[in-house]
Amino acid sequence: MNLALDGLHVLSFGQVISAPSATRLLADLGADVIKVEPRRGEMMRGISPVVEDRRGKVQSGFFTALNCGKRGLALNLKSPDGQSLCRRLALEWADVIVENFTPGTMAGFNLDYETLRPQKPTLIYASLTGYGVHSKQSHRRAYDLCVQSEAGLTIMNGEPGRSPHRVGYSVADYGAGRDLVVGILAALYHRDRSGEGLHLDVSMYDTCVSLTENAIPRYSLTGEISVGEGNRHPAASPHNLYPTRDGFINIIAVENRLFRRLATVMDRVDLMDDPILGGTEGRRNHADEMDAIITAWTAGQTTAEIVKKLEEAGMPYGVLRDIRDVVEHDHTKEREMAPVVDQTDLGPVAVPGCPIKFAQVPTGVRGPAPLLGQHNKQVLVTELGMSESEVTKLEEAFVLASETGC
Repeated sequence: MNLALDGLHVLSFGQVISAPSATRLLADLGADVIKVEPRRGEMMRGISPVVEDRRGKVQSGFFTALNCGKRGLALNLKSPDGQSLCRRLALEWADVIVENFTPGTMAGFNLDYETLRPQKPTLIYASLTGYGVHSKQSHRRAYDLCVQSEAGLTIMNGEPGRSPHRVGYSVADYGAGRDLVVGILAALYHRDRSGEGLHLDVSMYDTCVSLTENAIPRYSLTGEISVGEGNRHPAASPHNLYPTRDGFINIIAVENRLFRRLATVMDRVDLMDDPILGGTEGRRNHADEMDAIITAWTAGQTTAEIVKKLEEAGMPYGVLRDIRDVVEHDHTKEREMAPVVDQTDLGPVAVPGCPIKFAQVPTGVRGPAPLLGQHNKQVLVTELGMSESEVTKLEEAFVLASETGC
């Protein structure tokens, strides 16, 4: 059965997290992704969690999760021969190029959009940067923590009155990766209609600003500056994480209809007629009092007991889980969101699954992450028509590198 992106050729120069997360999703949807790495391998190959494999070499679970399902090409991009190989792949094979270098880097390799576009106007060129391709800040190196802080996310995260905290994962990297995929798919649609490719400019900063929810209109309309609310929401109550006898549970009843159900479940129907807590604005303005009432109800019961009551009342809720709970949960397994990859020379590794499903065609992980340079010969012989002896000469000239033999 054909996959949704069968036949789409993606040449990726993406490294670390942001761009590799985008091309991993494209691969899950069926695209053929060739990952280009330096001869020594990219830095994520050594990032924790790392385990020694059957050959005595270190492999990274993080790298595996970001790059499973791709083919690997390892070469010296600073050499004329390495640049020539990549230009040939770009012009003869690729539909899409993905890169996340600092702006100007690809021009130094003669692999930038301005150089390639005249020779291939249909090429879609996707650049993922920290602060944008065309901006006064474009020269800056970007790290997720820095971008989260500068784009307003960190100040909005954490408990009231306490130090701000980064969002607990690399939201700038992964968020920008998702935005890059959306942009690539939009560019493909544009190309189908017009016959021309596009240069896509996605930045981690722009992504994070777009994730600030209602903070921008709130500031625009009221002058209020959003800060950390913990598990509360600045616009409504109850909306929090409450302690149970054996854990924690999220309870949300921000509209009166749901609050009436919650009041009934808690055996506190008197709250529906309370002159303050009976209305949405009153509950929002007296969130401390509202939370104290709910905590008094939840703290004496188990999570399962509360879940049963909320389920019967048709109430939304969320049970606090750690990652072990998530991986082992039946719903995670049913949705195939922690599939196991048989990583070459390492064995089974659970990785995050594909969040996009179709009723008619499959999606998901299609194989292990490449060992360093694992597909050098396959790519160059099959896609560029080179002879095996030509590939061997490139390896002997230190243009190519491979852990497994070229």
